[in-house]
Amino acid sequence: MRKIFLPIIVFVLGGLATAFGQSADLLQKANAGDPAAQVKMGNLYAFGQGVPRNSQEAVKWFKKAAQQGYPEGEYRLGGMYDVGFGVPPDPATAVKWYQQAAKQGLLEAEYRLGIMYEQGRGVPKDDAEAANWYQKAAIGGRPEAQFKLGEIYETGRGLPQSYKEAWAWYYRAAQQNRPEAEFKLGKLCELGLGVPQSTSEAIKWYRQAIAKGDSEAEESLSALQK
Repeated sequence: MRKIFLPIIVFVLGGLATAFGQSADLLQKANAGDPAAQVKMGNLYAFGQGVPRNSQEAVKWFKKAAQQGYPEGEYRLGGMYDVGFGVPPDPATAVKWYQQAAKQGLLEAEYRLGIMYEQGRGVPKDDAEAANWYQKAAIGGRPEAQFKLGEIYETGRGLPQSYKEAWAWYYRAAQQNRPEAEFKLGKLCELGLGVPQSTSEAIKWYRQAIAKGDSEAEESLSALQK
């Protein structure tokens, strides 16, 4: 697998680069059918943590957990099919596993389903269905979904357009340190959309986004201060 795909894999698998450590009985538990241990084993092989990196072995362990109805196993197996890591790319199969995990309320799976419906990957493109899944994950507290829901309300793509709702969801995402949401809040303040126009508030939000490396906010602040 080429290195260029690693950031995508990390994202789809839910940011699992955290080292779990290999306790003496982890493999024993996984072989005995413990789905949490099976997911951890898959994780170790997916990222080469303490074992040689082996995507096929990762798929094997994720599948064992998924076949037991374990939501994190279902989600991670879906991720492998999503990006084609250890298996051929298969968006439809990815959607199937994401749906299984989402039925059990896994926020990451709900968010990924939003992406799949928005992009028409593995399912017909459907903005309303994308909005439905983003909303579920956003209400559950997933900041990426909160940002996407803000975009949906801002554009009216999948839900009725509402700058007030867009502001509310961008604000929730910004409270979880999402610089792209801080940029959007700055833009809404600058233009007076959903909130009273305020250059000072716009500058505040742009500066917060810039501090986290958002280049769009830097450009907007520069233009605003000319």
